Amino acid sequence: MDLTGKLVLVTGASRGIGVALAKDLAGAGARLVLTARDQAGLERVAAEIAAAGGVASVIAADIATDAGRAAIVAAVEAVGPLHAFVSNAGLEVPVAVAEQAPAQIEKQIAVNLTAPILLTRALLPGMIARGQGAIVLVSSMSGKSPTPYNAIYAATKHGLNGFSSSLRIELDGTGVTAGVVCPSFVADAGMWADTGLRAPGMMREVPLKKVVAAVRAVLGGKGEVLVTPSPIRPLLAINQLFPGLAGAVLRALGVLDTLKARSRTTHEKGAAD
Repeated sequence: MDLTGKLVLVTGASRGIGVALAKDLAGAGARLVLTARDQAGLERVAAEIAAAGGVASVIAADIATDAGRAAIVAAVEAVGPLHAFVSNAGLEVPVAVAEQAPAQIEKQIAVNLTAPILLTRALLPGMIARGQGAIVLVSSMSGKSPTPYNAIYAATKHGLNGFSSSLRIELDGTGVTAGVVCPSFVADAGMWADTGLRAPGMMREVPLKKVVAAVRAVLGGKGEVLVTPSPIRPLLAINQLFPGLAGAVLRALGVLDTLKARSRTTHEKGAAD
């Protein structure tokens, strides 16, 4: 897809995966609207893009609120028309459900699922009217399989995947596409990299550049890209056919122990903070 001069909105753009996505899209010639809650972080990313010859404006806003989403849409309309929406912002509390406060659960749902849906709803009419555009939802492999000790996050990502696949069919023939990117353990940036832990040996980690390439592929029209170190669909098919085996498979792959370790690390960090 030729992004030269096209306007792209990227959420969660002040750190982690969002920074890499913003820089890659700017390098491809896109004009960007970058949003996150961190004003200083956004300005730093925009300055780096400008220094490299790119164009990016920023809007600090909380996508979990009506006011924040309205501010984002207004910022886009001020420099539009919009060609693509890359929904990258995400939040997780990787501990057991019984140990999470209701407010933590509600916040994850608001950021990971409600916000992408409502922003998509707000931005779609213009794209459809122009007969072109792309919705790219950065999900997770947690949206494809069980993720114990991160069940709320997994629930939101399953919802995001369902939204994407359903929306894609609705948009058939409009010139607008929708698709989802599902990374596993990302090595270089993002929430997993921030833990300092290592992925289980049988799963391994994936480089950030593969996530960036997957977003480009969905911008180009692909409906779903699973960013994993090895073919995973046969295991996903087995999980669908025999859901009772999911726990045993996660144990065999070392995933369950890894997620338990992450939960302990989260508790320790919370205690230290």
